[in-house]
Amino acid sequence: MADYLLVNGRLVLPHEVLKNGALLVRRGRIQRVIEQGFSFSPDLPRYDARGAYVTPGLIELHIHGAGGVGFDDLGQGPGGDPASAVASLVAARGFLLAHGVTTFVPTLVARDAELNALSAAIVAAGFDEADVPGIYLEGPFIAPSRRGGIPLDAICDPDKSTLSRLIALGRGKVRLMAYAPELPGVGAVLDAMRAAGIIPCMGHSDCSLDRITLPEGKFGITHLFNAMSPFSHRQGEEGLAMLPFIHDGPFVELNADGVHVNSSALRASARTLDPGRLMLISDACVAAGLPPGEYSYLGRKIVSGADGVRYADSGVLMGSNRLAPDILRNWLREIGASVPVSVGALTRVPARFLGIDDRRGVIGEGLEARLVVWEGDFESVREVL
Repeated sequence: MADYLLVNGRLVLPHEVLKNGALLVRRGRIQRVIEQGFSFSPDLPRYDARGAYVTPGLIELHIHGAGGVGFDDLGQGPGGDPASAVASLVAARGFLLAHGVTTFVPTLVARDAELNALSAAIVAAGFDEADVPGIYLEGPFIAPSRRGGIPLDAICDPDKSTLSRLIALGRGKVRLMAYAPELPGVGAVLDAMRAAGIIPCMGHSDCSLDRITLPEGKFGITHLFNAMSPFSHRQGEEGLAMLPFIHDGPFVELNADGVHVNSSALRASARTLDPGRLMLISDACVAAGLPPGEYSYLGRKIVSGADGVRYADSGVLMGSNRLAPDILRNWLREIGASVPVSVGALTRVPARFLGIDDRRGVIGEGLEARLVVWEGDFESVREVL
């Protein structure tokens, strides 16, 4: 419905939950946020939330796949069929919508064929930019010693010609790129990234903070604590994981799936980091949202279970089987943070980071009415409006 009145909702606003709140929606945008007791024209269509939480659509900022679709494998269908790649991407979007995710950034390692297939599918699918703001490349300019689940053949030294090739293959869709700030020649690459509108994200790094230069402008940290030099008290060994605790500049990704980062580190982050820059992520992969078992990723067997998703042959953790609602519930359970702050880490903050906060991320007047009505305490989606 383009025009309607939502009533009897627990509206999750940036700083409060408005009980028995109402929303007046005109032409698909929120015209007014209303407290209880306001009267309306009886001929306006109504949606009764029946006391349920109502949030902005969740944002999956860092996601490699879900529901049996891997974004790295879109070009691996029969004959690399472009139509098959588009169909897979559309199916993944539908799967995520059913889980309350209205915006996602497909993430993949920096391989030419995979990037070409993904960017072509995004263009062909014709997604709204607020639905799919771009592509997140993990690499290729990262430290091999901190590669985590990234294959060695998807890693190289910083090189402007390599970046130019990736930008061209990305068809203007590359939005975020993880890089290791200690690598030689990274400064020139950063300048080229900025010129192309790519937001740099420090990660997969073995740096010491006293030997790197922070990028100018907006930048992020890729999955804090994972695949990076650690928090340390030793002189000259201040790892990248320390940066957001001593510097208020970066936007920070934190995986709260209960596997990638332990509860103590989650609590330390919640107590210390600026909630206006903390973004919860899933790092979900092809097995996310599906039953435990064996799956395939880039031709390798992976196993999804209680300890995350791991390569079968090495046991290396390569992704998560949780999605954004699971991340939200686990964060609320482990941290006890307020609902507005917690929801904001999956909506308001990543929208600001991606530059789509003029359209998405908040229940606010003038913004798109891309809303999710939840069952219980975010256990499942009742409806996406």
